[in-house]
Amino acid sequence: MEQFMYISLKRHVRLDERRISFFDVAEAEVDQEAQPILEKLVIKTVQPSAGNIVVVSVLDVIHALKTAFPDTQVVIAGETESIVSLQPAIAPASFWKIAFVWLVLFTGAALTIMNFHEDVSMQKVHVLIYEKITGVKKEQPLLLQIPYSIGLGLGMILFFNRLWQKRLNEEPGPLDLEMFKYEEDINGYLAANEKEQS
Repeated sequence: MEQFMYISLKRHVRLDERRISFFDVAEAEVDQEAQPILEKLVIKTVQPSAGNIVVVSVLDVIHALKTAFPDTQVVIAGETESIVSLQPAIAPASFWKIAFVWLVLFTGAALTIMNFHEDVSMQKVHVLIYEKITGVKKEQPLLLQIPYSIGLGLGMILFFNRLWQKRLNEEPGPLDLEMFKYEEDINGYLAANEKEQS
């Protein structure tokens, strides 16, 4: 009786070694006897001259599976290629690097917000709104400016849907979506470029 094996390739994988095994790039629905064999099954060994990005196609996986399970019918579900980035394990960044990047980003964001407010004359707008509400003209209407500043920060947190590493709710924020699109574009380019070179 012919056996079936259902496999699905992972879209993008980061590894720190050049020996690519089955479960590094694929997932499978198999019986208990096949599981230990698949854990040891090597799909490809990448030479250092091949670079740090390798495309593993479904044909590479099927070829390796056919050598280990010659009588099994392989059914593919999902992706037909997996992009493997070979990167050594990276040590966490030092406190000073993180502090420097944070300072540069914070300063840039602060300057951007200040320049925007200067362009639209936000100070005059606050003075006018305060005068309309209270009837008193005040050059520094802190009663409006302090809540406005707090609201600006809270608005950014809600817009990006992140507070440090935690999401505020389950839906992705605009930055998550842009990063996803960017990674998809990179993966598509790498897959096409790898096919042209081979």
